[in-house]
Amino acid sequence: MAYQFTPIKFDNMGYIRDSVFSILRGAILDGKLEPGQRLVERNIAEQLRISRTPVREAIRKLELEKLVTHIPRKGVVVSGFTKEDVAEIQLMREALESLSCSIAASKIKSKDLEKLESVNNKMLEEYEKGNIEKSISGNKQFHEIIYKAAESPHLYYFVNTLRAYISKFTKLTYTKSGRMKEVYNEHKEIIEALRNHDSNTAYDIAKAHVQKTGRVFLEMSYSDNT
Repeated sequence: MAYQFTPIKFDNMGYIRDSVFSILRGAILDGKLEPGQRLVERNIAEQLRISRTPVREAIRKLELEKLVTHIPRKGVVVSGFTKEDVAEIQLMREALESLSCSIAASKIKSKDLEKLESVNNKMLEEYEKGNIEKSISGNKQFHEIIYKAAESPHLYYFVNTLRAYISKFTKLTYTKSGRMKEVYNEHKEIIEALRNHDSNTAYDIAKAHVQKTGRVFLEMSYSDNT
């Protein structure tokens, strides 16, 4: 059954435009709207109980972000990511994640290190209980703490944006047997580098961590096409 949007009460036109864009973008990045799936203005507007104009504007913005594509005689469809697309995004993520970790190493506070330890332990605990979504949420929280510790608003924005783009791909890697335990151990290495305020080591470990996640995803998703 096709994904259905939940009606939302909107207060003003500006809020409507921004909210519709966020709703559609989130559904695409979370994988609720699959690659190749059509986005029909009328249907979306009816489900959200709004006019078609803000839906049309949101779709245009999504097209600029290359999240949707207009195909002649078919309409607007959710864009897919090729192996090359994912590799390119992954390469950029490696650079930004490593930089965030390196900067954070020189600024991080004791309370942040304590949070990282707690969140990492909770992440593994939830995974071992079979609570995959909570474990994935814990992983996201772990990295958020590091981004914020870097105290670089622009870097925070770009690394978060990039992470959102590839979130549904990284989620897949956690279904691989033993991967979450590896992530837990990789996180412990990152914490140790941060605790030592060793920017170079933090950079290298963070880069290796992101590279491993990327390799696992590419192996799981595109092994038949290589």
